[in-house]
Amino acid sequence: MKKHLFLTGEKQVGKTTAIRTFLERWQGEVAGFVTCSQVDQGGRRVYVCSPDGSQRMLAVRFTSPEHRDPCDPKAFEGLAVQLLEESARPGCITLMDELGFMESGIRPFTQAVLHRLSLPWPVLGVLRKEENPFLRSVAEHPLVEVVSVTEENRDRLPGQLYEYYTTDRTWQEIR
Repeated sequence: MKKHLFLTGEKQVGKTTAIRTFLERWQGEVAGFVTCSQVDQGGRRVYVCSPDGSQRMLAVRFTSPEHRDPCDPKAFEGLAVQLLEESARPGCITLMDELGFMESGIRPFTQAVLHRLSLPWPVLGVLRKEENPFLRSVAEHPLVEVVSVTEENRDRLPGQLYEYYTTDRTWQEIR
């Protein structure tokens, strides 16, 4: 049975919102990492953060509208790897929100993600909808189920996620 779910879909369709809404109801432990943004006059900054926001490290400062500026690998090979390692324990859902192009070339991070996916405790994450070898390896991992988020299903997803993580039912049985 697959244990890990990754949401994917178009930008702004509601992937992270579905996860946040699910977490408002979730009574269990949550760890891992999220990426959070801050916009100011100098551009958009993206941080690697713990889910509760108590730890964070600047990953990239975007200065162009294309958002393809290089990231600081220390945020992913340092803090993100640490947060992933700390999350690998019974009774804890590991968040990975989101996996995308910035970190796909940072080997210590990609190895930590793939290692974490090989462990039995559940993961809930977001995969950017783009093609690269790292994201493909996550999507094709034998313990991963990829769920497409659309405008039609996004409002049902938080409840379905809750049912998935609190019962023994498969994703196919729930959706």
